[in-house]
Amino acid sequence: MPEITGLFRYYFYLSEDTDKLQQVRDRFNSAGFQYLAPETTIRDQDEIPEGNFCCDLEQEKSRILVIQMVGKGLSILESLGRLAELETSFLNQDDLLGQTTVLLSTVLTWPDLIDNIKSLSNRRVEYHIPLQAGQMARFVPASHHVYYACQLETYDRSARRLIEFGLPLIEARYIETRMISNLMRDRSSLIEQERAELDRKLSRILHSHLVSAQSGLKQVEELEEQIQELSLAYGMIAGNIGIVGEGRHRLEGSLKSFMSLLRTEPALKLDQDTADIISRPLLNRLESMADLNEMLKNSRDSHQAAIDVVRSRIDIMNSRANISTQEKIRNLMELNTSMQKQSLAFQFAAGLIEFIVLAYYSHSLWKNLAYNAYSNIPPLVQLIMVILFSGLTTYLTHIVAEYVQGDTHLKKKILLAGIPLLLVLLVIFIGTILLGGGHAH
Repeated sequence: MPEITGLFRYYFYLSEDTDKLQQVRDRFNSAGFQYLAPETTIRDQDEIPEGNFCCDLEQEKSRILVIQMVGKGLSILESLGRLAELETSFLNQDDLLGQTTVLLSTVLTWPDLIDNIKSLSNRRVEYHIPLQAGQMARFVPASHHVYYACQLETYDRSARRLIEFGLPLIEARYIETRMISNLMRDRSSLIEQERAELDRKLSRILHSHLVSAQSGLKQVEELEEQIQELSLAYGMIAGNIGIVGEGRHRLEGSLKSFMSLLRTEPALKLDQDTADIISRPLLNRLESMADLNEMLKNSRDSHQAAIDVVRSRIDIMNSRANISTQEKIRNLMELNTSMQKQSLAFQFAAGLIEFIVLAYYSHSLWKNLAYNAYSNIPPLVQLIMVILFSGLTTYLTHIVAEYVQGDTHLKKKILLAGIPLLLVLLVIFIGTILLGGGHAH
């Protein structure tokens, strides 16, 4: 079995930062790292390439620059020192999503390899991953830098494919999944704070209904303001439910893709216990989001119920106000009816007085102005003429007064009353002339 020691480092970039990755790759090329096209060396060469190499890989949302330093007598400390010098000269750490370092050996024992990693990163082992021909451990990352220890029985084609291509893609997917998880954690924290504050406001609103002693109008205005506040809170909660649901969907999809890469990697011997250990933090995040989603739904239902309660209270108060208003209107209508009755009585009395006064003075005037004619007219005819004249005149004056005030539809009644009155006047005038003249002769 060949004695091989290897140092691999993966630099992870966003897919839109391809130009930054290419600049760094070109600098490594100029520093003596030979560029290898992805996958071709493994397929076309059985002999293990020794030296310094670089290649780049592509995934959906990320690009990966793989640096490999492999040799039979490779010094890990010297290789790490050289990488540190190169990174200091041209690598911008702020451009990276993260980086991973893998120490590989077919020579060192597993405890020695683990001790080397601990001396470099001062981190504990996060989980172990059995290999088909060896073992591998991932260490709890320090910031965005992850370390792997990999002990192989032989550095064959399957092992090379895992270290040079499979593991970078798996780690890139894991970084993406963790980024989504962290984003959902931060969002969930803010949403939970917002939900708690909205629930406190809801409690204050419901408590205010128990102690409110305001006047009806002011209380209705306050209830309408509460409706607006509750509706706004309901909309915010409904929007947050959508955000949490969308986040769960994204995280579930990313986790499923990540676990699929792990399970389908032929060099890994992944058992269910290891898979559970790796996926547990992400599953915990999904469970916490599911719990938050349930709390948001309960809060939404509580706000909807509160909106219904406040609306019902407004409806009850409006119904009471309507009943009171209708009662007042009924009293006003009764008062108006009574006043109309009194008005009709007064109008009848006024009309009767006007008729009597007019009859008296018209009769006296007729008698004084045409005494001879008046004496020749039979008393019954005098009475009929005076009654007709006074009645028609009284009626006509009332109609004309209403017409002047705007009742234009009374024009026909004016004609119907005015023509008989004119005829009565003509009869009285002609009769007075004829009877008065004949008596004088």
